Amino acid sequence: MKKYLPDFLKPAIRYVYYRQQRAKVAREPGIRRKQDELIKQFDPSAERLIVYLVEGADWDTGIDKISGGIISIVSFCEESRALRSLHGAEVIMCTLPRQHLLLKHTWFRNDTDVFRSSQLKQYFTAVKEVVFHIPEYVTEYFSDCLHRGEFSWLDKVKKVQVNIMNQNIRLMPPAWVIQELRQQVTLVTMTTAHQQYCTHAYRKAWGIPLHKLSVWISPEKYFFKPYPDKQDLIVVSPDDHPARESIMKQLYSLKNIRVQVIRNLTYEQYKATISEAKWALTFGEGLDGYFIEPILSGAVGFAVYNEEFFTGDFKDLATVYPSYAVMENDMARDLERLDNERDFPVYQRSQFERCAAHYSHEQYGKNIAAFYRGEYTFP
Repeated sequence: MKKYLPDFLKPAIRYVYYRQQRAKVAREPGIRRKQDELIKQFDPSAERLIVYLVEGADWDTGIDKISGGIISIVSFCEESRALRSLHGAEVIMCTLPRQHLLLKHTWFRNDTDVFRSSQLKQYFTAVKEVVFHIPEYVTEYFSDCLHRGEFSWLDKVKKVQVNIMNQNIRLMPPAWVIQELRQQVTLVTMTTAHQQYCTHAYRKAWGIPLHKLSVWISPEKYFFKPYPDKQDLIVVSPDDHPARESIMKQLYSLKNIRVQVIRNLTYEQYKATISEAKWALTFGEGLDGYFIEPILSGAVGFAVYNEEFFTGDFKDLATVYPSYAVMENDMARDLERLDNERDFPVYQRSQFERCAAHYSHEQYGKNIAAFYRGEYTFP
């Protein structure tokens, strides 16, 4: 029935049936007014524009969502803004078309206002070049927006580049989606968060320039606490996994360890929590924030090795297991074995050094600058 309704009737129907729509109608006019004021910080006559496109507010809550991915995107945006002398562009963050409006990401500290994508056409009237940065999982959605004419103003723009921010290779679209996008814009490129999928083989498979970006993570950003100052706490990622239930049951049975699943924390609260924890367990990608950030805060991390994200130098770490079956069998014993002032610091240092070797804010900044110079890792 809904698909036969005229588009102009759908908002009214949603208003009647959904409390979320009623809240949206009350909330968004104020956001629009604020966005219309805040956009005046930018030069309306700018000829170059760098646009970061993100998801909008959550439908149920009306606020933003937090994830390592969105923190990375906001960081990339803010680092790009600091490179104005290099690229000469205005740098702005917008929600994708047809998304619920969002004014700012509130779960972590940042200086980035969020605008609606429709403001771009209305405000920037002299644009000749645009670089869009889009998360990997919205590539097909963005291509559909182009098809629907929601960025029709780009027809008058001389150069349109779309950069796919590949932060998780498992979320990448099929190759045909990328090829279709290539037909719609001047240039498509890709930046990667992990070394493992920034290779010549992937450059060839995707058929677009590929550049290693990395992420904002680096040792100096965390509150490192040594073993004597740690609590008997293990922090656990919220990711779903078939082995999660059995492993969590085992952890809860350990009387000397408190278990905390990371949920509903601001980023600063999260950083404070992981600094207290002795241990950290991820059910996610493995080489992710739930593994790296606690290690940089002085914890010992537990994960399962995979070749999609981990580089080979992590493979020989005792608590980076070859499978979840091995993790379930060995983890309790490893927790007991390492929980002393002699063995914990030695092993923790080995994990810390592996992570620190791959994550440097200085190198991250250099990688971003190289991107804007067009000096891609695999052109």
